[in-house]
Amino acid sequence: MADPEASFALRSVYVFPNPAVGGQKPTVHVAVGRADKVTLRFYDIAGTPVHEAALDTPSVINDESGPHLAYEYAWEGPIPSGVYLYVVTAEKAGHAPIKRVGKFAVVR
Repeated sequence: MADPEASFALRSVYVFPNPAVGGQKPTVHVAVGRADKVTLRFYDIAGTPVHEAALDTPSVINDESGPHLAYEYAWEGPIPSGVYLYVVTAEKAGHAPIKRVGKFAVVR
């Protein structure tokens, strides 16, 4: 039987905690099955690029819905207070890319 987690399809994309308060690390959660590459780009509210990351290996995340594959990235470092935009692009050979945009807040 085929592993349903291996299929490349959008399941969920979000940032937690939102807002990230008092030194918490905003973490991007991307559940798309198995991708060749997941690229994360962060922008300030004016649209200026401020950070970027690429992920190529999913983790098994066990939450209230049970274990599943997801790519997670915790943005570390000094992040000023503000509202940020993120663009997630997941790619897999032979499939159309999955792209999602969202926003989150950081309060220091």
